[in-house]
Amino acid sequence: MISEFPLFVFTTLAGLAAGAYIANALFPLDRDRRTPWAFPLVCLVLLGVGLLGCLMHLARPGMFLNALANYRAGIAQEAYFSIAFGIVLIADLIVTWRKGDAPRALRIVGAVLALILTVIMGLAYISTFGVSAWCTWATVPLFVVGDLAMGFALYALFAKGAYKSQPFFMMTLALAALLAVTLVCEAVHFAGLGLGIVPFVAAIVVAPAASGALAVLASKRDDKALPAAVFAAVLVGVCIARWAFYAASII
Repeated sequence: MISEFPLFVFTTLAGLAAGAYIANALFPLDRDRRTPWAFPLVCLVLLGVGLLGCLMHLARPGMFLNALANYRAGIAQEAYFSIAFGIVLIADLIVTWRKGDAPRALRIVGAVLALILTVIMGLAYISTFGVSAWCTWATVPLFVVGDLAMGFALYALFAKGAYKSQPFFMMTLALAALLAVTLVCEAVHFAGLGLGIVPFVAAIVVAPAASGALAVLASKRDDKALPAAVFAAVLVGVCIARWAFYAASII
């Protein structure tokens, strides 16, 4: 088990919620009218569990409030925007539960907070000079693009016929391409430091390559299993790459 496992949980789950909410704001596609509140609820649960990982990262979780006082610390900034994003998710959940949908303005505010959160996640590691594998410009897109790719795939599970929507489908392919480029850049950086690149190669095969192919099939067929397969491929691929990223801290 890597020592940064709590951070792995936080960035993966909170990033997944952030990416999905951004997709929701950019592409307000039809969701199941019987349970429209399910999407904000899932995002809120993902963020909440992720924040537990952030909390457990501290040697003394009880000192969390003290950690928030250091506004320059990456973990404090992540907490600030996670809390703000969580408040928007709670508001979205309540409004959607009572009225069936949330105002577009609320979604946009949440998407902006979510995007800032993903960027802060990446920036927090670039400044960690004790781990040379993290100190590269590719670290930020590793988190931002990875979160968006995962989030769009998750959102497609709630939005009806998401991949048949041309704008959403093209954005999915664009994110797959950006993720592939990001993973290649990370692999090159790791190789330059003498670190293994096999996890990144595997991530490229599983995430952008396999998920992109499955998304193409989902855009042509009415198979409910295909969106789930796309999500599984992206999630597994991003997790492989992120695990390798965190493991570099103990090599």
